[in-house]
Amino acid sequence: MKKIIILTSALFLGVALMAYLYFSRLGIENNAKDLALQSATNNAALVFSFQNDKGFYNIMEGQQLIQQVLGQDKMNLLNQLKKSIIDDNALNKFIKDQQIYISVLPDTNKTLNFLITIQISPENDIKKFYDQLKSKKAIGQTSKDIYSIKVNDSLSVYMGVQNQVITVSTSLKLIKDASIRLSENPFTEFIKENNHQIKNVLAHVYINFNQAPLLLKSIIAGNINGEIAVFDKQNSYAILSYNFSKEKILFNGNTLLKDPNNYLKLFENTPAQNTTIQNILPDNTASYVLYAFDDYTKWSAKLSTWQEQNKTFEQAGSVIKRIKDQYRVDLNTVFPAYTKNQFVTFQLSTTEKLGAIALSNGEKVRQLLLEVSADYNEDIKIFKSADILFSYFGEPFKKFGRPYYTIIDNNLIVANNASTIQVFLNNYKNNRLLIQTPEYLDAVNQISNTSNVSYYINTKNSTGIFRDNIQQPFYKHLRADSGLKSFDTFCYQMSADRDKFITNLLLNKYLKPEIPDSLSNR
Repeated sequence: MKKIIILTSALFLGVALMAYLYFSRLGIENNAKDLALQSATNNAALVFSFQNDKGFYNIMEGQQLIQQVLGQDKMNLLNQLKKSIIDDNALNKFIKDQQIYISVLPDTNKTLNFLITIQISPENDIKKFYDQLKSKKAIGQTSKDIYSIKVNDSLSVYMGVQNQVITVSTSLKLIKDASIRLSENPFTEFIKENNHQIKNVLAHVYINFNQAPLLLKSIIAGNINGEIAVFDKQNSYAILSYNFSKEKILFNGNTLLKDPNNYLKLFENTPAQNTTIQNILPDNTASYVLYAFDDYTKWSAKLSTWQEQNKTFEQAGSVIKRIKDQYRVDLNTVFPAYTKNQFVTFQLSTTEKLGAIALSNGEKVRQLLLEVSADYNEDIKIFKSADILFSYFGEPFKKFGRPYYTIIDNNLIVANNASTIQVFLNNYKNNRLLIQTPEYLDAVNQISNTSNVSYYINTKNSTGIFRDNIQQPFYKHLRADSGLKSFDTFCYQMSADRDKFITNLLLNKYLKPEIPDSLSNR
């Protein structure tokens, strides 16, 4: 009996020891992977990730669209590094099949730069990688764990070496920043939690909206305000998978909002909606943000909570009470009763800004608003009191304090100038609409016809706005034939899926159908 107990105990201890050794090794490997990811995500708003695999490079060689987005200089850098390291079998064996991260980061003098991060495979020694590199390239030590490498006659890079992790950049600043790993990095944790759910993907893009302001400050000429203020203090993340196509750049995935005070939280746990209000927008629309929910009464309860969190609930209540006392109009019998399920704010190529709200009975709303409105002309009115729309729809209508408005075909259109409303009416009545343009139709056919929140930019109509608001080098790339000029549409579409949003990110270029020679010569 003692022998049986001794044997059983020994067997148990042996299994326990093997399990401990296995999971300890697994933990070490995972920690090394985490360190590479931490270096890549530290301060980064955008991280592009793919596996160092020959198949990936073969596919990407045929993807000219990505090359246009990155620009000639950045593509030359990546191609030179690939030629010098990836195509060198003696060096590539150390990082074969490992995950490569390319982080886009703000550098000195309002520029953007790449930080490339990769982990040496666990069975290899990083010192041997360094020795192999030293035998092939001109290499010198800049400081502890940082080296300079002459890739060829025209290109030199810095390389950081730390804990099986290699970082490469033309910027010494980015290498040094990457070596300071955060004790807690929510962005890294978000990627780790969500990556395992997505298999057999060519590449990923990770977006940290917390870091977007630092990125934007390198791109824009002024402050982060106006239409791009949505990216300021936006505590949210996205993980998107790349879908290869020669005609468009399309990513699909999820966006997660971490801040409970975020206005977009009002659209969580809401069925995605078929939207039509965008069909009334003029053909010179530069951008729009569209919002949709299933039922105004349920949505307004969320709005009230948001107003309380942002200390505007009492302000909204006082606006409604003041109008009832002064004009004997109870607005609670107007907007809650006749608002449908969608509204939109948009900007024209002329920089004019408007908003539109879908109504179930436009004529009834027109009558109910008579006492709180003053006439500008037969079609255009102006609210007598301020902040009416902000009280019922929140943040998007904050910029329309006491707007002019018109109601046409069950849509309430608002703007801060009567002339802007008149421009809209002229376009609408003459059928000069965005929905009539082939570029727009081609783009919306690439993504879902239902959503809760959609951001849209027409790059051609936004040319003047970009010229006045972004730094010259970025504007040149935007308008270059070899850059982004041929892309006509950017769209970031979000559809609620419980506490996150299923997301489509599209950068599209419309290709005109080729006309056969036999027809064109007629």
